[in-house]
Amino acid sequence: MADPLTGSAPSDERDEAGPSTLVTVNPEEPSSSPGRSSVRRQSSQPQVGPRSSYYTGPPGPGSAFGTAPAGVIGRDRPREVIRVERDYTLGELCQFHPTFPLELEGRIAPVQFGETINDLNEILIRAHDSRWAAFDNVLAVLTLWISPLVVGSKYNREMKDLRSVLGRVNKQLFNPAGLNVRDPAEAAFLFLEIEYF
Repeated sequence: MADPLTGSAPSDERDEAGPSTLVTVNPEEPSSSPGRSSVRRQSSQPQVGPRSSYYTGPPGPGSAFGTAPAGVIGRDRPREVIRVERDYTLGELCQFHPTFPLELEGRIAPVQFGETINDLNEILIRAHDSRWAAFDNVLAVLTLWISPLVVGSKYNREMKDLRSVLGRVNKQLFNPAGLNVRDPAEAAFLFLEIEYF
């Protein structure tokens, strides 16, 4: 069966490069000799550490979900990473979806997770308020761009508040349960990552 993305037929052949190299054969591509199909090599190097991804269903049998916390936050790598997606129900307004991820069952209560997400969403809504943005811009122009240096902008103050709330929630709620919520600014507010130790 052909791969829908590359159009190549996967081959079961392994070459002398070892088991980490996958050889795919594509009979439609031109090759150096007539009548022969081209060979493309794709390296399948092992992944270093966990990587967040979109939800694809329940966790597999080899996952760390549902196990006791292991490792030290800040020293060891997380065993899994959970991604909380953006919520676009209000358009492009930056907020996160408050649905409780099943992977967190047994670590924190759904109510605690919902309250945390609601707190973060409230801060993000205040930070992206268009009236405050207009006020900050008018004030900056009237003061020859000195006011942002003196008082800062509403957005920067709210982002500082967001980081302090994340630090407090991590310290009081998530870290004792073997979880760590990362700053969503690291992912350009596209999603919120929760590290699972």
